[in-house]
Amino acid sequence: MSLIANLRALHAVDSQVRGIRTRFENAERDLKRHQVQLETLAGKRRELEAQAKQLQAAVANLELEDSSFKQRMEQLRAELNSSANPRQYNALRDELKVIEGKRDGLAERVLAQMENLEKLKAEMAAGDAPIADRTRLRDMAKAALDESKSELGGRLAQLEAQRGRAASLLSEDVRAAFDEAAEQNEGEALAEVTVISVRHREFACGGCNAEIPLDAYSRASAQTDQLVTCNNCGRILYMETVPEKPGNKKTKAQAKEAALDPDGLG
Repeated sequence: MSLIANLRALHAVDSQVRGIRTRFENAERDLKRHQVQLETLAGKRRELEAQAKQLQAAVANLELEDSSFKQRMEQLRAELNSSANPRQYNALRDELKVIEGKRDGLAERVLAQMENLEKLKAEMAAGDAPIADRTRLRDMAKAALDESKSELGGRLAQLEAQRGRAASLLSEDVRAAFDEAAEQNEGEALAEVTVISVRHREFACGGCNAEIPLDAYSRASAQTDQLVTCNNCGRILYMETVPEKPGNKKTKAQAKEAALDPDGLG
């Protein structure tokens, strides 16, 4: 087989390998995207839960402090009822008023903390649905990836083996040129030369439509085992058929004359 034939055989199997790999990569990228978004939502939920625990602990401490104030007030009222000393009575009454003021302030702080706690709980409840939705999407993406690998994993191994055999028929420098062209052009390493006008010597790359110099066209049309690449996109150029030059075409009269006088003796 010619160089171009071997390259086209490699390209055919390489395209299939890249197609399956791209499918795997897209599925993995989709799974990773959902996983990252789910982790972000879960992280926010953990932060809210931590804040809620802190508020609950703060409320519990305030309620404990209020319980101490309440016990002291009950003790002071009992002492007031039994006090017969005016000076002692006034001191107990003043302390009771101070504690009552402190307890009122404490009640306001408890109320504010409880309101903050309710807001946090509402925010956590609002985040439950997005977390559930993202978990479902993550699980669907994982199932799709597993299904693709189960369905196409064996086929990919077969194609990679075929690709290796096809690549082994080419020299190292040709394989390197093929791989570079494939990487630069999303797997499309080869391109057929487009003939715009033979008479005006106008030719283009069938991949990127860039103009091809006459020298590159001549080497590609010669269909020899030499590598010809597009200067613009790097694709390897080839030609299925080579058009006949206008000067090589004979008119019907010339063809008839050549047939009557094959030796050209006139």
